[in-house]
Amino acid sequence: MEKLYLKNHKKSLIWILSSVGLTLIVLMLIGTFFDYQIANFVAVEQHGFLYYAFGVSFEFLAFWPAILVNVGLFTALALLFKKIILKILFYGLSGIHMIGGVFGSVFFTLSNHDHSVSLAISLPISFIIGIALTFLLWFLMKRLNSNILRRVIYILVIGAIVALTTNLLAFILQVFWGRYRFYVVYEYGAPFQEWFRPMGRGGSAEDLFGSNSFPSIHSASVSLIAILIPLGWAMKVKRPTQISFIVVAVVMFICGPFARMVLSWHYLTDVVFSLIIALLMFIITLLVVDYLFKKQFEKFIIKKY
Repeated sequence: MEKLYLKNHKKSLIWILSSVGLTLIVLMLIGTFFDYQIANFVAVEQHGFLYYAFGVSFEFLAFWPAILVNVGLFTALALLFKKIILKILFYGLSGIHMIGGVFGSVFFTLSNHDHSVSLAISLPISFIIGIALTFLLWFLMKRLNSNILRRVIYILVIGAIVALTTNLLAFILQVFWGRYRFYVVYEYGAPFQEWFRPMGRGGSAEDLFGSNSFPSIHSASVSLIAILIPLGWAMKVKRPTQISFIVVAVVMFICGPFARMVLSWHYLTDVVFSLIIALLMFIITLLVVDYLFKKQFEKFIIKKY
């Protein structure tokens, strides 16, 4: 009987999780003592080249990893199951999810920065990109055999659960924790507070600017790009392709959260804490799925048509 596919990469997985976890803890400690200084050094003036070319671009891209995990799951399930009603359901959900993600991403970007010119450009481009990515996922997964497709579904199920729990936890903490964003502190004189001293809700500054800096939902979403690494294992891609997956994952994993700091919307501890949440949710989800549903997934993986 073939075991769950991540079992074959247990040592690599432990090494990656341990390295990332240790790095995030170190960054969290650094941010605890130098949050304001780092934010002041990293943040750039609005409307400059770095602000738009790097900050806004990666702010927009930050939503896509979580979106593509869910759309990829719907697509893989639609390809695996033969019943027409399931195919219609999954493709319908994929389309709704992708289009909703496109407009949601553009809405947050535009509402945060009031880009009147970008409105006429971003919406059609984003819609085209969304549709193109849906077809690309379908095309890539269409070429996979049923056994590999089942492994991909296993990875994407874990990713979808992590996406939901991580973003939900980040949102709840934002609502109840309370922390003024760096640009509010720097430009409008709102009080700076350390991440470990929750302010809660209330106050005149919140009425004007809000106090939802900690943690970063964008960073929680972009962390899902790391799912590319186990997906490469599951799909048994060639080494150059696996390396390209790792490069894309690392670039997005770093640049997405860093862009939030460049835009002066988050501190280092805001983005790192979200990544820590995502890491913990991945470990917990993997353990729960493997412990509670191990036999069901093993049967699903080796099941024949």
